[in-house]
Amino acid sequence: MEILRLDGEWEFKGIKDKRWYKAKVPGCVHLDLMENNIIPDPFIGKNELEVQWVEKEDWLYRKKFEIKKDFLNYSSIYLEFEGVDTFSEIYLNGKKVGETNNMFISWEFNVKDFLVEGENILEVKLLSPIKVLEERADKYPFKLHGGDYSPRVFGRKAQYSFGWDWGPRLATSGIWKSVKLKGWNKARLLDVWVPVRNLGENAQINIELDIELQESIPVDIAFRISHKKPVLEQRLRFTLPEGRIFLKIPLTIKNPKLWFPQGYGEQNLYTLQLVLLDENGEVLDKVEERFGIRKVELFTQEDAKGESFIFKINNIPIFAKGANWIPADSFLPRIKEEDYRVLLTRAKEAGLNMLRVWGGGIYENDIFYDLCDELGIMVWQDFMFACAEYPDDEEFLSEVQKEAEFVIKRLRNHPSIVLWCGNNENHWGYYAKWWGEREKFWGEEIYNRVLPDVCARLDLTRPYWPSSPYGGKDPNSQEIGDRHNWEIWHGWVDFNGYLRDNGRFISEFGMQAPPVAETIKKFITSEKEYYPQSVEMEFHNKAREGTERIIRYIAGHFKITEDMDEYIYLSQVIQGLALKTGIEHWRNNKFHTSGSLIWQWNDCWPVVSWSIIDYYKNLKPSYYFVKRAFRNIKVNIEPRNGKLLVFGVNDTLEKFYGKMEYAISTFRGKRRGKREVEIEIPENSSVVLGEFKLEDIDKYKEFFYVKLYNEKGELMDQNEYFFAPFKHLDLPDAVVVYNVEEIGENSYLLNMESDFLSLWVALKLENAEWEDNFVNIYPKTKYSIKFKAPYSLKELEDKLEIEGYNLKKVRKS
Repeated sequence: MEILRLDGEWEFKGIKDKRWYKAKVPGCVHLDLMENNIIPDPFIGKNELEVQWVEKEDWLYRKKFEIKKDFLNYSSIYLEFEGVDTFSEIYLNGKKVGETNNMFISWEFNVKDFLVEGENILEVKLLSPIKVLEERADKYPFKLHGGDYSPRVFGRKAQYSFGWDWGPRLATSGIWKSVKLKGWNKARLLDVWVPVRNLGENAQINIELDIELQESIPVDIAFRISHKKPVLEQRLRFTLPEGRIFLKIPLTIKNPKLWFPQGYGEQNLYTLQLVLLDENGEVLDKVEERFGIRKVELFTQEDAKGESFIFKINNIPIFAKGANWIPADSFLPRIKEEDYRVLLTRAKEAGLNMLRVWGGGIYENDIFYDLCDELGIMVWQDFMFACAEYPDDEEFLSEVQKEAEFVIKRLRNHPSIVLWCGNNENHWGYYAKWWGEREKFWGEEIYNRVLPDVCARLDLTRPYWPSSPYGGKDPNSQEIGDRHNWEIWHGWVDFNGYLRDNGRFISEFGMQAPPVAETIKKFITSEKEYYPQSVEMEFHNKAREGTERIIRYIAGHFKITEDMDEYIYLSQVIQGLALKTGIEHWRNNKFHTSGSLIWQWNDCWPVVSWSIIDYYKNLKPSYYFVKRAFRNIKVNIEPRNGKLLVFGVNDTLEKFYGKMEYAISTFRGKRRGKREVEIEIPENSSVVLGEFKLEDIDKYKEFFYVKLYNEKGELMDQNEYFFAPFKHLDLPDAVVVYNVEEIGENSYLLNMESDFLSLWVALKLENAEWEDNFVNIYPKTKYSIKFKAPYSLKELEDKLEIEGYNLKKVRKS
């Protein structure tokens, strides 16, 4: 097979225009219009409104390329588009070769009879998504609902591009993935899959091949399977008939190296190199695939409180510590490998072992799944249906089936994917009557028949789950299945309400906060917009009553402020405290509750949202709250039935032995009831380490703390409980004394000590990577944090800033 790539420089214009402009493929219309200074950056100010006209236009893209005579000698030549967004007509040398109507799949057209030697012209007419969708909606016999723009449900296009409560309306068009010509003779490989058939002392696997042959010929299949070094090599000969052939080759791998999520074992990956040859030894096609050997089970069993919902990997129950993933940009071709690498590495560093690819975005690029395989991050994979009713006519169902078949074949070799999920919130929406009284559940045929049938036919190595949330009569119940908790935030309930949620698996929960000030200053157009309720600040919060809700949560815990920097800081701390509260509570309930997935990990544009990392990859303070809450060895405090319970949580597969210190302390450092006790926490468990009565507390001047040490005396975790809202605490002004030690090249240790309790001490240093931040420093207690920074020790002294909630003075020791 020979491949000619047609990416790179193209031309484009409005269908009615005469002038052609430079374009890039992969790309999209908005990016090309920006590059040619035709539209402003939609991410700045209110420019999003200035570019709404783009979605209403048809666009023409053109590529001129040369073809040599030798290439025309291939018996089959196909034009492949890996991704077109979304509705298009394709012409080659003035003749129509095909159409597209789904951005989630690749498109292939036989173009041998359309190509000529020398110059060829490829044209792609991109149709306005709005015109196509609204025409389809008008023709449909029933009005379906899909949020602010219901026609979106009639097309297989990324649903978030029509706007969401964290994203702008930027309905794109474009050739968003690569374009290529593929010439081949005799035979080619269409698909290669390596499923595990049985896992024991030896692994029974298959190599399953989908081969297309132009004629009946003998072919050789030579392959090598490696894990750091070759473990299996064979060359087999088959005489295969003309047409499409499915071939299974059963194999045994002795003493397999298994794939585990991070924290539970190694992320062992095997590489399959496979070559298809004719009887003369000529290479017809070849492929290289990575795969992992592991067993996935979704353990659901009735118990006294409902039904369990536990992921088991290689028979080990896993508490899922994770987040929801949305597309990392409104303009998808702009996302680079480095963007994925930063966001996913940050996830691993924060202790996440699962990401849910949410059903209103896209099936992610290959690099996303490759990195999840390598980093040990399990993937909950939604199909792309979200918060809406969907058509169920035969034509639409046929398109959905084709999409599901393509997606499963493309992704099923990735060991990180542990679940196929039918949709986001559609079952819940129907039950809760979001769209009014309905005699029929529109879309049910998709989730309850089409998708599970495709999964059963193409991939039984991982479970299928119809929706998120799902389980029981009420899809969002606390007793069965997974659950989305939006009583907090959308329901205006205080985040301590998480303590009343005993769901079996929390697959969405979250709290909004603004991004860091540097990000805000990139999207506002003037300094006068730098305040909480400015026009542009509120324009960059797409949630209904978003600013009002943030202020409500600040008011519930802190004194109200009009200062913008303080508003940012307090709302970011609120986000961290809310996520900490939920995560620790659900980990205390392990394995009654078996997972907590934050909404949301990332952003698609600069915005006030629920994200932990903003659009420019800046970490919000909540990142550090989450990182601490997800520690493998953890000590938590929770009020229950008039007592404080101290929980020890152990996510490792070894019993933990150590020491617990606890006391009641004044904010000025006077401790009473201090005790140290030897403790043990069984492997992969949560246990109560102690109970404490709430008596004789000065709730405005005292707090309860607990510290956890390992057998070596090293501090593993600390936690604290306050008896009154922070706005009512009689906190003294704290003074922090610090010094910095150099411990390696560009590596440092920051040592801090405070005379009084100092809350959420923020460390600021440009280009620094902090091991921890926004920490509480107990009175008269040393606290050390490692960090990396590209500065000398002397430069650090000028650049380092230390701030905090009640921190009034900082000095070097």
